[in-house]
Amino acid sequence: MKSEREPFVPSAESLKTVEECAGDLSPEEPTLSQWHNSYVSNHKTRIALDLDIVKEQVAANATVLEFGSIPLLLTGALAKSNYNVTGCDIAPERYSSSINKIGINVVKCDIEKQKLPFEDDSFDAVVFNELFEHLRINPIFTLSEVFRVMRPNASLMLSSPNLRSLKGMLNYLIRNRAYSCSGNMYAEYQKLEKLGHMGHVREYTTREVVEFLENIGFVVTTVVYRGKYKTNFDQLVIRTIPSLSPFVSYIANKPD
Repeated sequence: MKSEREPFVPSAESLKTVEECAGDLSPEEPTLSQWHNSYVSNHKTRIALDLDIVKEQVAANATVLEFGSIPLLLTGALAKSNYNVTGCDIAPERYSSSINKIGINVVKCDIEKQKLPFEDDSFDAVVFNELFEHLRINPIFTLSEVFRVMRPNASLMLSSPNLRSLKGMLNYLIRNRAYSCSGNMYAEYQKLEKLGHMGHVREYTTREVVEFLENIGFVVTTVVYRGKYKTNFDQLVIRTIPSLSPFVSYIANKPD
């Protein structure tokens, strides 16, 4: 397994694709508009980096399953990038008009409670980004299902906040809180009612995520440290020690 530091700036092509997709998307309920606009503003650079990683790992026209599709930024960008993409979300009806408008397939499934509605060995690649920290019932069941529907030698791309980040350690030592990105436990559970999905249940260290994936059966090949902080000092720290970066992408394979 190798470790890498992802550039902080995505490719111009991927960022343009994501921004074009953003213009085609809107939620059904006006109450979700503020969340949608905030998500696009705060995450479009990360989504563009996610798209860059997929392009590096997965050949064009491959079958890709993307979990947590809503609000469809990456799903739409993958489709525009010539991938045969299927989305999976707990409540795709939140964006039903947008799904029809851009012509993508998004299936409804509660991945914490339901088996995936796909045959064994169905997909060349799976994207499971910014979801692992939201799982609150049985991650073994959920990731085992992901493993099941992947073809032999298929790629898994999973990203998650880095608990052992610079901010995570400062929060733990100074604020008596164990989080890197989302620390208000009440607000994270309240998202079940406000947004229709859970917020962060728990954030993890890289060792914890790698060991978990290996226990499922995956072979983790690369850990990509990514993300940036606002101050120049914090940026200098993570450029010197990449493992203190706020986010991590894990690239793994299903063995043949």
